[in-house]
Amino acid sequence: MKIITKTQRLYLREFTLEDAFHFYQLNLDKAVLKYTGDQAFKSVTEAKTFLLKYNQYQLYNMGRWAVCNLKTNAFLGWCGLKYHPNKDLVEIGYRFYKNHWNKGYATESAKAAIQYGFDVLKLKTIYAHVHVDNLASHKVITKCGLNYIDQITHDNMPSSLYKIDNPDLSIKPITGPETIAIRHAVLRQGKPIEACFIPQDKLDNTYHFGIYYKNQLVGVCTFVADQSPLFKDQKQYRLRAMGVLKNYQGMHFGKHLLNYGITFLKTKNIDRLWFNARIIALNFYKNNGFETIGSQFDIPEVGPHYVMHKSLK
Repeated sequence: MKIITKTQRLYLREFTLEDAFHFYQLNLDKAVLKYTGDQAFKSVTEAKTFLLKYNQYQLYNMGRWAVCNLKTNAFLGWCGLKYHPNKDLVEIGYRFYKNHWNKGYATESAKAAIQYGFDVLKLKTIYAHVHVDNLASHKVITKCGLNYIDQITHDNMPSSLYKIDNPDLSIKPITGPETIAIRHAVLRQGKPIEACFIPQDKLDNTYHFGIYYKNQLVGVCTFVADQSPLFKDQKQYRLRAMGVLKNYQGMHFGKHLLNYGITFLKTKNIDRLWFNARIIALNFYKNNGFETIGSQFDIPEVGPHYVMHKSLK
């Protein structure tokens, strides 16, 4: 049993097969499922099969977690974070036995899960989808600090979309000189500082962005206007010198930077983004929608690369 986090009255832990009984009983209550769109399990065995196949912890290092009473270990319901790969977002969700409603457990556990998402997983934003008629859940979500964004259709139901941003994480424009220390530490270790400069650093149409965690600059990237003969697009930009400090790698900071830059370039009506990608970074860029073109080539003193690109139209 892996405990994720604790509160004053509760603890959140990963599911076990013994939770199948509670999953079955919880979903039998029509009031519990009223605003979810889910169906009740036909048996405890079916619930156990669901738990056997539940792989969110392994895939995304997060998921729904059992919420238990800290003193009695009683299973009260579940709460946690769910990653939606098709939308590339993380949402908070919860479900409790009806006899545990109106005791503050949903708010208490959701706040804990959100804090875990920000402090441990270093998530940038957490969302919530709430059925428009689920007034109690609207109250829970707003108590957790999420702000209303829009009314949407979620799981074929009218829903309100909420979100909350990590207060310790931010991305903003920076200057060329501000990128140098991280470029040197991540991309040009052991080389003179002069090797960290890019010819286009001072141009007005070059854009530098930095990602900050607790007010410390931990990652940078640069976008320069550069036409490649490999593409016919009229307005092309090239990604240069993206790097995240070692202690902050594996926390999606690079992904946040890249997405921020792409969103910005789209406001400038840029047609295509391309760059020379190191072999070790290919999977990262492929997972973010880029593809290779041409054959592998070598950059002296740096190593093997591929040209990668993505249409921004």
